[in-house]
Amino acid sequence: MDDALYDFYVAGPFFDRDETASMERLEAVLDAHGLTTFKPRFASEIEEVGPKGCFDDDVAAIRRSKAVIANLMDDDPGTMFEIGFAHALGLPVYAYREGLAPTDRVNLMIGQAVRAVFAGPDDLARWLETGEHRDVDYIQF
Repeated sequence: MDDALYDFYVAGPFFDRDETASMERLEAVLDAHGLTTFKPRFASEIEEVGPKGCFDDDVAAIRRSKAVIANLMDDDPGTMFEIGFAHALGLPVYAYREGLAPTDRVNLMIGQAVRAVFAGPDDLARWLETGEHRDVDYIQF
């Protein structure tokens, strides 16, 4: 996308302390590598713009991003929408799930929509620095 403003749209849940901490670790890796990011958790205040305003802001930001990276923690429905929307637009979509193990399950619709699932900050950082990534053979259902 020639007119992209962001390297990554950073999707994921941020509704409790654990989710926020996971998002902070994901965002820290992207920030440390000098990437421009759109972080929905800081973009719109629902009290100010309402649900429609939040939706419109996020959809517009996905359209202005080169790629989407989605934190799969807690299978957040908004994150699942963002993955599907970005995939439908033809954007590269990546997933992030801390501690991903071969016994973990990821819905096949998500597993097939993403180019890679990073198992945590170190895995993502290695890929950003070297292009190397080892897929975890997780269960798609």
